[in-house]
Amino acid sequence: MKLIIACDKNGGIGYKNKLPWNKIEGDLPRFKRLTNGGVIVMGRKTWESLSCKPLPNRINFIVTSNKGFYPGSCFTIPSIDHISNFKDAWIIGGAKLIKSAWDYLDEIHLTQTFTEYTCDCYIDIVKLKNEFKIVRASGHGDHSYEIYRRKK
Repeated sequence: MKLIIACDKNGGIGYKNKLPWNKIEGDLPRFKRLTNGGVIVMGRKTWESLSCKPLPNRINFIVTSNKGFYPGSCFTIPSIDHISNFKDAWIIGGAKLIKSAWDYLDEIHLTQTFTEYTCDCYIDIVKLKNEFKIVRASGHGDHSYEIYRRKK
């Protein structure tokens, strides 16, 4: 599986179930290009935070323990284990799902701002750098874009 995520310099990914920044130049078009036509997997809170539901031209999976949650044209699953064999699926958040999916991840696409934001949800940047290696990196003014692959 793959993870596509944006974070601040401390690994912050959200605040009060919203992104803590207004816009990261080029991040949304990159997200759309990489996930278009594919499978995306998100937690229920990430689903609820989306302004467009479901994300178009993608198969949307929502991981939730709420058995009464039926979002319409999406699939719900109780845990990431149910689709762990989907190697090309993209995990898109949130923090709880990322933590549960960590052992299934082979590749991470990370947009990291150079700014610190007020956040209440984080990814483990230290774990990422210990278990994955950078295979591509580029700078973009206010952020970096890095692709990591799991160390063998």
